[in-house]
Amino acid sequence: MLRSLLILILPFATLLATATSGDALKGTPNRLGLLEIPISDDLAKAEAGELAKWRAMAAAGDQEAQTHLASMYYLGKGAPLDWIEAQAWLRKASAGGDRDAQTRLGIMCFLGQGGPRDPIEALKWFRKAAQQGEPHAQGCMGVAYAVGAGVPRDLAEAYYWLYQAKAGGDAGADLPFQRVKERLSPAEIQEGNRRAAQAILERGPD
Repeated sequence: MLRSLLILILPFATLLATATSGDALKGTPNRLGLLEIPISDDLAKAEAGELAKWRAMAAAGDQEAQTHLASMYYLGKGAPLDWIEAQAWLRKASAGGDRDAQTRLGIMCFLGQGGPRDPIEALKWFRKAAQQGEPHAQGCMGVAYAVGAGVPRDLAEAYYWLYQAKAGGDAGADLPFQRVKERLSPAEIQEGNRRAAQAILERGPD
């Protein structure tokens, strides 16, 4: 069984640095600062001999094994430290629709880990995960729209995604949500609430 641990603090200053002094998120703590890596309880003690087992399962199409294997390569635990290989396995899991893998792949693309830095590619994967209801991906979408990173700056769209991130339990979306809300008209807020609530209703429970 895999579990998520908040284990790495990553530098997303490049995203918030795109904001000018008048932007909605000025002074906001970096919302994309934590990358969740799914690891087994004993991954820290994993031995290199386990690598063949996980690769075989991942090669057979097991998405959980693909994400686990990506974690091993990303962290250098039980496998050589290799972000190119980590991204490759995340891409396989992401292509299969794994929303957690899609979120992590988006972060790696945004940071340029395992390949060239590509905000547009990152937003593609964030969007796929966000549309499936992944709160962290929704928060990433919201911040991206708020500061215009990889997409045109659009505070109404930022509000739409941050609303859903908050509703999904992403506490990191609270402050960006409030900063964006302060800059919208009552009519824009009402429409954002309607759109976000409708999206949540259409997705149904996870």
